[in-house]
Amino acid sequence: MSNTYWNGNGTYQGIIDKLSEEIPMEGACEDKAIDRLRRAINAYYDIYNNAGCNSVSRKVSYFFPGVMSCLKSNRYRSMNRGQDWDAVEKITEPKMDSIVLKVAKAKGLI
Repeated sequence: MSNTYWNGNGTYQGIIDKLSEEIPMEGACEDKAIDRLRRAINAYYDIYNNAGCNSVSRKVSYFFPGVMSCLKSNRYRSMNRGQDWDAVEKITEPKMDSIVLKVAKAKGLI
């Protein structure tokens, strides 16, 4: 994993960094586009931080369909054993790219 948002160098990292400035420290956003980004970031964080252990509350499967099958069988084990992180990355990064671009377009950044 090298060019990922998790590592701080996703495809549209500059755009997501700018959009993230509009996300409040806690709670929902009034702006629906920014709130969608906030929820996607929370789900993304849950995937990479706890292998999706909070998947229901974070709506991981909604934002990243198929990713739980890469994590589920081993999600209660160590974060470094058993998960197919390459498969996770192939799911999460294109989806995050798409979400970032949609929100950036809605906000007039692109």
